[in-house]
Amino acid sequence: MNYTKSETDLIVADSIEELNYKQKKLLLASENGETDDGQKYAEALIKTLDGGVYNKVREKFRDQNYRGKVLAALDKKGVQCVTVKSADYPGLLKQIPVPPLVLYLKGNRALLATRKFAVVGSRRTTAQMTEVCKSICAELSKKLTVVTGVADGADGAAAKGALKSGNIICVLPGGHCRSGAANADLLRKVEQNGLSVSEFPPMTRVQRHTFLLRNRILAGLTEGVLVVSAAEKSGALSTASYAANYSRDVFAFPYGVGVPSGAGCNALIKSGAFLCDCAEDILSVLGIDTDEKKKSEPELEGDERAVYKLLKERGEMHAEAIAAALGSALSDALTVCSLMEIKGLIIRTGGNAFAAI
Repeated sequence: MNYTKSETDLIVADSIEELNYKQKKLLLASENGETDDGQKYAEALIKTLDGGVYNKVREKFRDQNYRGKVLAALDKKGVQCVTVKSADYPGLLKQIPVPPLVLYLKGNRALLATRKFAVVGSRRTTAQMTEVCKSICAELSKKLTVVTGVADGADGAAAKGALKSGNIICVLPGGHCRSGAANADLLRKVEQNGLSVSEFPPMTRVQRHTFLLRNRILAGLTEGVLVVSAAEKSGALSTASYAANYSRDVFAFPYGVGVPSGAGCNALIKSGAFLCDCAEDILSVLGIDTDEKKKSEPELEGDERAVYKLLKERGEMHAEAIAAALGSALSDALTVCSLMEIKGLIIRTGGNAFAAI
């Protein structure tokens, strides 16, 4: 991969572990400014570093051998870089208070230029909402690039829903070589068909604070965020908070009273987030025309129609309650529900309980 000098400077500065974000900017300014300005920034940097550390950092930054090793290591790992000086650095991301100096990529970098929308949620998303999330993201990805994580639950469902279209970006909470084994197969598929992004150099370990930093990227890259599930205290809510602070639209799935994984979503709706139960709710707010209509009820007959109507009206129901409502034997109700589950119309939520998709 060929980079300009300014891009290389950013990549090399970002690789220096001794420096924080502000110090990296001071180093770049001291090395690339005019003589007087450069000295001013160098003195500011020295004030935040031990003198010996400053000399070590400056020598490393200027060392052509070190610079070559940094770029060679990225190439070997199959990681590309987009810097704040690159033409394809996302414009929306530049608008946030602390935009990453470098984005590390694997996959189709052209997706950075598309319109993007984030979908996030808890690992403990219910089976029903997981399926709804997957379905909605499949629809959204026909018009937008879906941006999410790769964790189990809502993030994984969003990625799987958008994967077929290729319009999927997964933002990692660590470096590409240290992102953990969770959903590794899904991440490989995303990198083959879509794009993975991190603001961290490839060998950066995942830590608690890196998840919070990652959440600001999810919000910063996109025009809006859908929260699929969130308890009262949830990482997904931090993404929504970033989105609101960046003047991006926030959407949330509605939940019934007493559902722990939906308490945060209901709180968002109460505070002004858009209620969302289909892709069109999002597309219409974003001003995207769609010929897609809300899914009409499938053509069903007899007990299947009655079961589908019950589940749409009442939500999750146990097979015994379904049988009682139909006035049929439990075995007959279970047979009908099993056939409908095979058809992809309903989902088993645990034991013999079912919910419509």
